Amino acid sequence: MVPALLDLLRSGEVAFHKDAREYHFRRVLIEILHRISCSEVVRAQTQLLFKGVLYLLRHDNEENGVTCCKTLIDLFRTFRTLTQDVASELMSIFQLILSNMRPLVDELLSEESALLDEKALLPSVRSFKVLAEMGIVIVTFSQSPTHRPLLASPIQANIHLNFEVLALESSPQKMARENYEAMGGFWAGMAPTIKNHHAYVDFISAQIKVHIISILWRRFV
Repeated sequence: MVPALLDLLRSGEVAFHKDAREYHFRRVLIEILHRISCSEVVRAQTQLLFKGVLYLLRHDNEENGVTCCKTLIDLFRTFRTLTQDVASELMSIFQLILSNMRPLVDELLSEESALLDEKALLPSVRSFKVLAEMGIVIVTFSQSPTHRPLLASPIQANIHLNFEVLALESSPQKMARENYEAMGGFWAGMAPTIKNHHAYVDFISAQIKVHIISILWRRFV
């Protein structure tokens, strides 16, 4: 069943709107994969599941991307296996997501940003939500002494991107902060001119997770 489900997901069209029929179909298939990922009966399909879920994480929408991150964690915690190919692809996706954060902040959190359609979905690799979940995945994988060497080199290569994401600040937020600081105050809220409130909350959550990763990664540098 696992190869058949992955083939359906690879050959199907990715949906980026919650009203699309394909969106609901893919959600069901990915949820099935997620629920069986920690079952002993799929041990023989572990590597196929790892690679298939990583493919979906790279190409699907953000809701499915979040589920894929949770599936990766369940697979790793259940079977404690990680190959060089899987580790390399995981870090490649993480690097891509980190690189996409600056333009995403400008697109969603500037004063000129359009109001997001609540039923529209972003690509997984351009999502604050997925970045936050990826933080949990990376931390989980890197805490294993057995598999830590597989991640050491890409972690060292990507850590500068972590700090670039931590330094990101939306233009309205920067303006509000600087105005308060100029008056001797301290700004700790969300700038009133930010339109996409949920996106801002997701962004701050993602920065917190990246900060935690950066602290843990100090052992690698």
